Amino acid sequence: MSARISIVLVSFLAACGGDDGGGAADAAIDTPASTIMLVDPCPGTVDATITTLATRFDPATATITQGQVVKFVSTATHPIGAQPGTETTLAVPEGQTKCFRFTAARAYSYKCNVHGYVGTLTVN
Repeated sequence: MSARISIVLVSFLAACGGDDGGGAADAAIDTPASTIMLVDPCPGTVDATITTLATRFDPATATITQGQVVKFVSTATHPIGAQPGTETTLAVPEGQTKCFRFTAARAYSYKCNVHGYVGTLTVN
């Protein structure tokens, strides 16, 4: 009797434990590489600086070349977050400064998380 139970148990586990192609290696293939990379610490020279103000970003739009670094300065009441369609890597809490390298040519949209005003960074 115990031999039959062992055979059934082994058969059940074998059926559940096979590789269905959904492992971690497959997930890495399906996940696009990040196009926004945190640069820490910020370098002495950056290619653009974007600062939050009371009702807008300064500047509201900026253009850089692929691979360049942008410094984002968030004031005490204006945290920066990514707009839908932009990687969530682009986030700067209140009162912090962060630098990011942009490695893909496209438009990146970000917002003040409290007040909702938006800005756009175009990477050529």
